[in-house]
Amino acid sequence: MKKIKLHGFNNLTKNLNFCIYDICYTNSNIEKKKYIKYINKKYNASRLTKILTQTCKIIGAKILNIAKQNYYPQGASVTILVSEENNKKKNEFKKKTKPNTILMHLNKSHICVHTYPESHPEGKISTFRVDIEVSTCGLISPLKALDFFIKKLESDILTIDYKIRGFTRDINGKKFFIDHKINSIQNFIHKKIKKKYDMIDINIYQENIFHTKMILRNINFNHYVFNIKNINFKKKKEILSLLWKEMKEIYYGKNT
Repeated sequence: MKKIKLHGFNNLTKNLNFCIYDICYTNSNIEKKKYIKYINKKYNASRLTKILTQTCKIIGAKILNIAKQNYYPQGASVTILVSEENNKKKNEFKKKTKPNTILMHLNKSHICVHTYPESHPEGKISTFRVDIEVSTCGLISPLKALDFFIKKLESDILTIDYKIRGFTRDINGKKFFIDHKINSIQNFIHKKIKKKYDMIDINIYQENIFHTKMILRNINFNHYVFNIKNINFKKKKEILSLLWKEMKEIYYGKNT
């Protein structure tokens, strides 16, 4: 879009929300415990902090404060307070400001993540969900981190929401309710990633609200079970049926 001289600060708020799902076949309490152990290792607060810190570099945001927490017996949360970087060069940062207060304030922007492991005692499928919210304003855009999130979190299913709120003014007082071109979230996802997923769009252009759902087209059976040695063809077919049932119910938002 053509550059516009603004009156004051760019007040547009850009909010990107991810809901990411990981599915696993857990046939016993032992396997469920193994899955929780795997999740706690892969998605603990320290690793999530590293992922979000890298996200800040990608979108060009300066970290002001970090709050993180692991929960017992499972789950973690991380919140990072960020501001727009003053340096003109991309990914060039000053030293991080060390947090010295409880995170109970907002400057311009924030990034947060929460995890939700879930299973049922009578079921054989365990599901893990990660909720990520990237809220920015000014020139920094959360859309730049889309490919990074999808690759780093290796997701079976994704629900992505992007919306723009508020307005900013040019020097003549004219309001602008969006500052970049977009007609789908898919425009900001690499074509190699899109080939791996089936995708659905629901967009409300006049409200600057964009929604995309993604589900893997093919799954590698070995990635969804703990013990594959004693699984015959019939059992494998049964497990795949359970996995796809769970994934499709989540993807379409209804029980089958």
